[in-house]
Amino acid sequence: MKMIHLADSHLGFSSYSRLDEHGRNRIEEMVYSGFNEAIERIIELRPDAVVHSGDVFHHVRPKIRPLFVFQKGLLRLIEKGIPVIIISGNHDAPKSFSLTSPFRLFEDLKGVHIAQRYEYERFEVGDHHFHCIPFCLEPKDYLTEFERIDRTGRDVLVMHGLVESLSNKRMRSVGEHELSDSLLKNDFDYIALGHFHGQAQISENAWYSGSLEYFNFGEAQDRKGMLEIDLETGRAESISVRPRYMIDHPAIDCGGLRSEEIAERLMQLCQEDDLKDRMVRITLKNVNRAAYRSIDQTRLSLLGAASLYFKIKAEFADVVEHVSRPVDRRTLHEEFSLYLEEESSQKSVPQKIKDDVVAYGSEIMKKAVEARRKEALDAAE
Repeated sequence: MKMIHLADSHLGFSSYSRLDEHGRNRIEEMVYSGFNEAIERIIELRPDAVVHSGDVFHHVRPKIRPLFVFQKGLLRLIEKGIPVIIISGNHDAPKSFSLTSPFRLFEDLKGVHIAQRYEYERFEVGDHHFHCIPFCLEPKDYLTEFERIDRTGRDVLVMHGLVESLSNKRMRSVGEHELSDSLLKNDFDYIALGHFHGQAQISENAWYSGSLEYFNFGEAQDRKGMLEIDLETGRAESISVRPRYMIDHPAIDCGGLRSEEIAERLMQLCQEDDLKDRMVRITLKNVNRAAYRSIDQTRLSLLGAASLYFKIKAEFADVVEHVSRPVDRRTLHEEFSLYLEEESSQKSVPQKIKDDVVAYGSEIMKKAVEARRKEALDAAE
């Protein structure tokens, strides 16, 4: 039996503020086109099954566009008679039993098997059993659900999370859970992992397929794509979906360089053909602030005109350390409470309603700050 393993498609991801001629985020469009290309490549390869090991969507409440793109891809695979096994990841799984998973929209499709209820599920596809442990609400639940597995002799394990041996690669995203290395048993024919965006072999039979796309410059050196797995031999072959398009150039030491010399170095790196439809970052170390400001900015702006994203990161040699000052550590809801205290003392707010207003307002502010913090972590992944 041959299968395709992919993960972390993050449909709906948008960033870097670059828009196309229709006003759409260019990176978001790249994510959709890459997913469509992956579907067509899978159809060309004609596997016996496809496994997506989590984070199909970037948000737990995806908009219509990512839902449509995903549905279209599923229907293409169903049309070709290719079964699909999917688990929810930390990005696309609700963080409470009271919320509805976006995968409920697709669970009745013939040939599509989805584990998205915070618990172990088993699916029989072809001559193998797929043991799926989706995102769980608590880290301890993974071991509990793993104990429910009854091996058949032809078994594939599917999980989403960061294994202990990669703990130094934490992505610090919402709901990121660590998977114990003790779950990586060699009596499975294959272990399909999701969450880590680099393609990596963790043990003889366990792989992260990696993400299809580049989501930040920390991934610039990662191999992107899918894996084709032969479950009879254990062979894993990397399948590229498209050429590498994120480039994080080694830092240029600009110590002692004049503006003309810095500009020349930049132009050498940024030939037009090299920038087209690519994401490029160039770091300038020890650059003189005055020399950098003297560079023709129009010339610099033209460098990235054809790129998906272009960034010059300047690290100035003449940075002056700021004198430390006391920082007001009060939180937003504490400031709100102090404000009402002052107002009530001046009779602006009746004392009898102050306590209720403080309690209600503080709770709303806490929730808003926490929601904003989670969004920031999500975007930083």
